[in-house]
Amino acid sequence: MTPWGALVICWAYLTGLLITGLNDVVIMSEVSVAGLLVLLGGGIAGAFVPRYWRMGPTRQQWWIAGVIGLMGASYCLIRAPEPVANDVSFFASEKVQHVVGRVVAMPQKTRYGKGRFFFEARSVREEGGAAVPKRVGGKLYVTAPLWPSEQMFPGQSVELQGKIQEIETAKETDKSSFGDYLAKQGCFAKFRTHWVEFLPGQEPPRFALWKLRQRIVTAQGRWLPEPMGNLLSAMTLGRRAVDLPHDVRDSFVDAGLAHTLAASGFHVSLILGLVLSRLKGQSPKTQAITGTLTLLIYVGLTGLQPSVVRASVMGLGALIGLSLGRKVKPVGCLLVAVTLILLVNPQWIWDVGFQLSAMATLGLIVTVPWLVKRLEFIPTTIASALAVPVAAFAWTIPLQLYRFETVSPYAIPLNGIGTPLVILTSVGGFVSAGAAMIWPVLGSAIAAPFRYPIQLLMWLVDKFNHLPGSSIAVEGIGVRTVVIMYGVFAAVSIWIWRSQRESAFDTEDF
Repeated sequence: MTPWGALVICWAYLTGLLITGLNDVVIMSEVSVAGLLVLLGGGIAGAFVPRYWRMGPTRQQWWIAGVIGLMGASYCLIRAPEPVANDVSFFASEKVQHVVGRVVAMPQKTRYGKGRFFFEARSVREEGGAAVPKRVGGKLYVTAPLWPSEQMFPGQSVELQGKIQEIETAKETDKSSFGDYLAKQGCFAKFRTHWVEFLPGQEPPRFALWKLRQRIVTAQGRWLPEPMGNLLSAMTLGRRAVDLPHDVRDSFVDAGLAHTLAASGFHVSLILGLVLSRLKGQSPKTQAITGTLTLLIYVGLTGLQPSVVRASVMGLGALIGLSLGRKVKPVGCLLVAVTLILLVNPQWIWDVGFQLSAMATLGLIVTVPWLVKRLEFIPTTIASALAVPVAAFAWTIPLQLYRFETVSPYAIPLNGIGTPLVILTSVGGFVSAGAAMIWPVLGSAIAAPFRYPIQLLMWLVDKFNHLPGSSIAVEGIGVRTVVIMYGVFAAVSIWIWRSQRESAFDTEDF
């Protein structure tokens, strides 16, 4: 198979997944109408494109791509979360009910100071009703008083008293709601409780990744004032793994620094760079094995976030290339990594963090070298510091406008100024986390001096957020507009690539 053929097949699969979000019509059981359009497109391309693009995919590869696109669309529909036969959401009622089950993940604080967590239901009984409970399945999104929530741990069995409520999804708009987010997590009901009973005979496990994560967070916050400790942990493990105060998170999001709090390719590249720099004198095989183990530990600590998994798969590809002495093509590596991840879970394609991470990485790969070359009249370090935020911001702005309907005009200068502080703090967080896993006091001692860069970063965020016009609301951005914007980006990138290739040929001829 030609390299272009493999890339087109990967693109066809991704197109098949994405196109399922454009229509709700399903025929032939689980076949998307839009998926049939991908099949048709592959057939037409196979009939005509090879005549004009002789170095590209063959006719058979175009046809295979069309079939793969159709299969991808159907696969995405099949893997869409659905309530189980006895799902707890079917027992939604205005009556008070008792639900027994287990905690799925570590509880976190809500914006209003309560606890929130996902709960795997096992049985339900009505207050004052039949003594024998009904067996159920499925998950609940639970809000509960803060004190008992803070005493819970994953896997713990508890009994809750409250009302089961159905979630609301956005059916008449292409904008996602909180109910849509819950549905994509396989949760179709919510539960508000003021009464929690811990079932007897349960102790936390001696070893678990969540305990290791908690050990790191506790160590980093021991000698740092709040919220600096949690902010350092969020910049190390990602905000989904840390209970970061909502006002701090909101301020970073408004300023255009949300990526610093989301474990992604930025963090993975820093970790790999840190590990490989320490093993510079070792053999490539040793570097690859150590790097792989580091990535596995980091993915586990962050809680299998899609953006981290994507970046780690790319990092693994780079490590394999290092061990084999081969150069890895970044764009191809990104495409293969995204495809492999979405083969495992196609629904991750709708995860906002995954989308932003993938587009930011693509922007860095295709745009940063061109920008740095255009800024060759200034020192390379400064040029890179400017090019990275510009590329990442440009390639994620369509998604930001679509998802959040706001944009900060000061995001690029703030990223340029704040990136050195972010890198310094994140690296310090990684070193502190590694030490805390072995000896918590040492991890705390390493984290303590980073209060000054964290304080300066928080001061910068606050000042930029108070500048005039720091947040511009943009409404009416739909899927069609996003597709057109990325189509323009792709056309410009191809033009840049062709220009650079022609320039390279001209230089060789000279």
